[in-house]
Amino acid sequence: MDGKSCVIDGEPVALRLTARMEDTLQAFAVRAACFIGEQDVAFSEAFDGHDHDATHLIAYLGDEPIGTVRLRWFKSFAMPAHLAVIRRFRGHGVGSLLLEQARAIAESRGSRLLYVRTTPLWTRYFERLGWRRLDETPGADATVALVHPTDSAQVGIALDVDADDLSAQYADDTIVTWPVASPR
Repeated sequence: MDGKSCVIDGEPVALRLTARMEDTLQAFAVRAACFIGEQDVAFSEAFDGHDHDATHLIAYLGDEPIGTVRLRWFKSFAMPAHLAVIRRFRGHGVGSLLLEQARAIAESRGSRLLYVRTTPLWTRYFERLGWRRLDETPGADATVALVHPTDSAQVGIALDVDADDLSAQYADDTIVTWPVASPR
């Protein structure tokens, strides 16, 4: 896991890619609990039809699924989305652990960068983790596009990304993150 680890109450958090239907259902259960249960997000936003062509990563504490993130694949980049951590496990670094592992997986598959489009509330969270802001769309449905290189040696080096092209092409792919009450 690239040197990052997370321990809750003395027990290490384990990460696993979904391999079986049961794993996928566990990832969906975490998302449903966080988005539909806590945030009252519409089902069509929490489950948008891109799940079957994506890679899902789940965080476990023992046998209990406690967090998840989905990775969508594009020609030169990957898009982590639907980052969710069960409320009682927030504040322990599970979200950043999931994103770091998503970065490592994307790098191993040849992606040059990670791209997200999220709500302004989550911008600082991603920036604290080393993500760089590309643009922001104003208005009631404001979103912010951010990128992160997959090669950790490239952090801080300007990416040769055409922000306008990425932002225009993926403007409707706003990710949902775990409930807005406590970004950590």
